[in-house]
Amino acid sequence: MASRISITGGLAAAVRFLGPAWRGAWGAMLLATLVIGMVLVLRLWSPMSAWRLQGLGLSAIVVLLVEGGLYRLALGRGVTGLAGLGWGRAYWRLGAVWGLAAVFLFVLALLAFVVLLSFAFAVASSGRGFVVALPMTWGGAVDGRGRMVVEAVGALCLSGLVWAGTRVSLGSAATIDTDRVMMLSSWPDTRGRVVAIVLARLCLGVASIGVAGAILVAIYSVPGPTTPLVWAGGLVAGAAIVGLWLPLNVGLMTYFYQSRPTS
Repeated sequence: MASRISITGGLAAAVRFLGPAWRGAWGAMLLATLVIGMVLVLRLWSPMSAWRLQGLGLSAIVVLLVEGGLYRLALGRGVTGLAGLGWGRAYWRLGAVWGLAAVFLFVLALLAFVVLLSFAFAVASSGRGFVVALPMTWGGAVDGRGRMVVEAVGALCLSGLVWAGTRVSLGSAATIDTDRVMMLSSWPDTRGRVVAIVLARLCLGVASIGVAGAILVAIYSVPGPTTPLVWAGGLVAGAAIVGLWLPLNVGLMTYFYQSRPTS
């Protein structure tokens, strides 16, 4: 029952924050919408693009700019600069949290991959036709029941990564609020509320990221050179990510941060 109340309250807080977010940081959000829209339309995120690193790096900077301003606004610390177009030490700390969280999850993902690979090898070694010196025989040696075991282990590993990522998901809010880099230090703040946070974020993701994904599928299916309609679709997709998902997520995580356990 407590999780249901938390989910409802979190979603309501996220929706209520949309208005203040656009009023306080509209400049940063418009800039980020233009940048993300350009990256999406020109497919600068693609491994085939010669400008991939530049496109992804610029996208990360503008998203960091927006998220930092939105957290300051949500926590009552005031937006830096005009309409959110500012910078400061808080943004560097927030970037540090992003980097630390990425390294943390990357290490866990490597461990999960080793576990999954070990189980897959064990299952294959007990199957028919397995020859340890011939790796091409390993996949065929995994029968139906063995495949179910590997899939179950994979699902558990993925669930563990989601759980670990959720346990440190309040690090951004804690960093802006305390003026200190908080990543693993925010772990206790999510105690007993992982399921509520995951479900609430899933609801918001379906409502915003789902819209952006549908638009991208449509514009990527258009053959030939980019047209004004494709550019318009890319900007709308960027707006769904920057102008909808980011403020909703910040409002949601601020709600959970401010209602965190005190003991």
